[in-house]
Amino acid sequence: MTLEYLLVDDQGKRSRVFDRQVSIPGELAFTMVDDPELLLDLSPADLAEFDGAIVDFHLNTSTAPDYHPLTIDDPRLFAGPVEVRTGMGVMLHLKRHVPHMTLYGMTELTHAHAKLFLAAASVWLGAEPLNANEPPEILRRVLLTPDGERADLQASHRQMSASAEPFRRLMDACLNRQNLAETYDWLRCYRLCNGPRAHKQVASVVRRLMGIRVGADPEKTFFPMMTRWQTHLEAFAQSWGEDTSHWPDLSAGVSAKTWADRNPVLDYVKPGAYDTFFNSSDVRAALTYHRSTDPGDDPQ
Repeated sequence: MTLEYLLVDDQGKRSRVFDRQVSIPGELAFTMVDDPELLLDLSPADLAEFDGAIVDFHLNTSTAPDYHPLTIDDPRLFAGPVEVRTGMGVMLHLKRHVPHMTLYGMTELTHAHAKLFLAAASVWLGAEPLNANEPPEILRRVLLTPDGERADLQASHRQMSASAEPFRRLMDACLNRQNLAETYDWLRCYRLCNGPRAHKQVASVVRRLMGIRVGADPEKTFFPMMTRWQTHLEAFAQSWGEDTSHWPDLSAGVSAKTWADRNPVLDYVKPGAYDTFFNSSDVRAALTYHRSTDPGDDPQ
């Protein structure tokens, strides 16, 4: 019996190379889709015929006026249709139509955005990581085993899986905040602040971007959050083997001076490589979906 995977990747050349190197006649095959729009032609019954899906995160979807994007519609969760613009949206679409489909987030670890996307796909949607740069024989062994049970054969799997728990703690760090509950939203706004006194600007950015008036009192709100963010982000960075020895010491308490010379949280999340992760509505929709389906989430 041939195992067949749906391969969603806008890089046609990479898809063809992947297919040529990894497929096995009569055993392992791939159906390639280079634009999420084409998934509109596949019914839930069609999707259920696949043994799993391999999805690239960064999809260069069209911005032309006549483009008809794939959308996710769920009035219970979203105020309106959510356009699928990244692999997170593709995975969410598949998860909603074929809940038990095995999902792989495919990336090349040389891409800066890969770390956050891989962790988010794992924590929010239960996807396994797939490093496209692993040897073809390893990728074959992973994909020939159902349900992602041999994803750990990848040499990079230890780092990819170790980053999931600190990412979860980071994203859960603000669940007890009443008005703006998610770390994801705070960080999206915080990325637009500047310099060592960025905490002075964040409330106005939240108001401008999200239309929410929220206090960011340094002592009661912002410094405690920064402490949590740095602690969990440091563990996340360390899981990828990054050196954090130069990050500020939080053991003796914090103040504005703690981050006067170096702000590792802002330094980490601010680069433009993370724009797609923090500014795509389908990434945020995946988080909303996760909150609605995970009984372990308790916002207190």
